[in-house]
Formats: sequence, structure tokens, C-alpha cells
Amino acid sequence: MNKVLIVSRTKMQNDMVCVSGIDLENGTPIRLFNHNGYHESKDECPYNIKDIWNIDYCKINIRPLPHSEDVRVLQRNFVETLPASSMCDAIRDSGATIYTGNIGNVFENKIVKNETGKLYINKDNVPQNSTCFWIADHDLSRNDYNGKVRFRYKDFTNRWGYSIPFVGFENPLGNIPIGTLLRLSLAHWWKPENSEDEEICYLQLSGWYM
Repeated sequence: MNKVLIVSRTKMQNDMVCVSGIDLENGTPIRLFNHNGYHESKDECPYNIKDIWNIDYCKINIRPLPHSEDVRVLQRNFVETLPASSMCDAIRDSGATIYTGNIGNVFENKIVKNETGKLYINKDNVPQNSTCFWIADHDLSRNDYNGKVRFRYKDFTNRWGYSIPFVGFENPLGNIPIGTLLRLSLAHWWKPENSEDEEICYLQLSGWYM
């Protein structure tokens, strides 16, 4: 069994929760499904951010790249909950990849930044993972839209900046300061219904550590 640090819990439809961690032995990012290969409901899911669990897991390949992190949990035992102040060190010490500099560097420099302020990947340039860590090189300011929590990233390559949806359960901050360690993820492949547009994966913010 491997020690796994829980790094995010994000919202899904029908009160299901998507839980992600990193294997502390090698820094590998994993997304935790139950022993049957399904997400758990918000009420039944035992994992919380900052928890460390001993987990025996096996890889499942149910989705195309970049969603390569999915694993089926065979056995699990709770170990401990880290103090919030230890999260950044635990993530760094694991050897997990942490991007720095402009947000365009994340996901193997394959992020598309369009003129309308969206950040995403397309099928012309697909990274090997759908989750990563990044140290913010600018402040991110809260800028909700249509009842959804979003953060605005401005690097002066776009007049209005770029809008990033927040999909976690934590109470959102009003401002995320430069230098904060963040966890980013890529949504499922998507395009508007009955559209001839290409499928894309939007960039999402799934958590921060201070």
C-alpha cells in the first residue's frame, strides 16, 4: 500500500465528488475511484484535503488523454491529517511537478489562450496529464459570472485577462496572491451540443495551499 495525500475535492453532477491525490512515494498524481471504478457521493466519500491514506490501487484506463490519472482503490486505511501549513512542503517533497512562470507554461506549455479570455487545450496538442500544480506569477482576483465562482488572471497578454472557473468545495478567497501554490485541472472533453466546433478541455482551478 502506498501513502497518498489528498489534494483536492471537486464538484460533479448529482452530488458526486471527484477526489485527487498524489502518491507520496513518487509524486504521481492520481484520481481516486472506488473499488467498482466509480466516483463516490459527497455524503459517502471519506477523503478530505490534507488527509494521508494508505491505499492499494490499480490503474484504470477509462478515458482518453489527458485524463490519465484514474485509479481504482482496492484497499484503504486512514493515516493522519496534515496541518494546513504542511501542505506545500508535502507536495514539494513528493517530487510532484510544479510549474512556475506564466500560466501558459502549465500542462507542458499546451494551453491555448484565446481572445475571449478562455484557457483550454485542444486535440492538436494534448498533454500527458489533466492535473498539475502551479505557483501563481500574478494575483488572481475573484470575478464571478452567472452564479459561478471564477478567478481572473491578468498577465497583460489580453486586455480583460483570463477567466478560470473554481470547482472546489472550499470557501473562495476574494484574491489569491502571487506566489501561491495552486492546483489546476482540465475538465472533460466538451463541445456545445449539436455543434461542429472541436472538443476542448477547459482549464479549471481546483484548490490552493497557503
